[in-house]
Amino acid sequence: MEYLNSEITSDFLFKLLACVLLFPACSCMAQARLEFRGPDSRDEKPAATLKVSVNEVDLSFLATDRHHHWITDLSENEVRLHDNGRSPESIRSFQSRTGLPLRVGLLLDTSDSVAQQFAFERAAAALFISQIIDPAKDLAFVVGFNNTVTLAQDFTSDRRALASAVFQLHPHGTTAVYDAVDFACQKLLHHPEQGLRRRMLVVLTDGDDNSSQITPDELVEDAIRCDAVVVVLHTESLPIESLPEYKVLRKLTSETGGQILRADTSKRIAKAFAQVTEQLRSYYLLAYRPAEFSADGSYRKIELKTTRRGAHIMCRRGYYAVKK
Repeated sequence: MEYLNSEITSDFLFKLLACVLLFPACSCMAQARLEFRGPDSRDEKPAATLKVSVNEVDLSFLATDRHHHWITDLSENEVRLHDNGRSPESIRSFQSRTGLPLRVGLLLDTSDSVAQQFAFERAAAALFISQIIDPAKDLAFVVGFNNTVTLAQDFTSDRRALASAVFQLHPHGTTAVYDAVDFACQKLLHHPEQGLRRRMLVVLTDGDDNSSQITPDELVEDAIRCDAVVVVLHTESLPIESLPEYKVLRKLTSETGGQILRADTSKRIAKAFAQVTEQLRSYYLLAYRPAEFSADGSYRKIELKTTRRGAHIMCRRGYYAVKK
């Protein structure tokens, strides 16, 4: 996968964004997911569930080689799947999928700590959200967060409205990353849908949470329940991976099949958004029936590996089986 090799300026992005908004080009990028149906009686939160009629899991995943390039030619014989420690009862389908509707939340850190490069971050984010949305089938929303969470733009397919919402955000205050991500998860959970959808949250932040009310464990559980892939574009120049805040983001992204991408310079921000765009295009759908499934509300662990040498699979690590 090739990325931009030269520094991209804010002025260039603003001009390119204007072209995109004036001459929109449809982008058909999506990924299958688990469906969400009834509430979990344990805590009154909607829970990820199998298709009720056939107890079938639709698991989407990505594959990369040792050079972090996307692999697009895996076969069913090259993957090994376990659900709750057991091989599936049956594999219903294995295929590449494109064109499914996309539901994306774009979350921008607007605290004082990101003020220095916020103008470029905002331009890059507006360009990204404008490029990936196909108005015929996709929906997105924009959230800004400091010590409070602001819904700058609710679900819409209007790319101009989404870009405009991004440009209306301004940096000030402290940071509540976890509250913002959980707010976005709840929006996805309670947005009525029919059929398969790809859900993704893209979070642009330095990760320095100092204002959230929700606990990290509650955040990760809610993200799993809403079945959103969480990708963090980390803007800290030298993140300390041993810090608790970084560990929370790493767990959040790994549990949901996402990742943390470096975004501490204008070049890396542009590269990170390009990588997210590629991630939306290069995935597989594996549909299967789990063995010994019981709709008891419990968490079921997913393990998916590949036998191809040097290859790595990214997917969600589990789901909650809804109670009947």
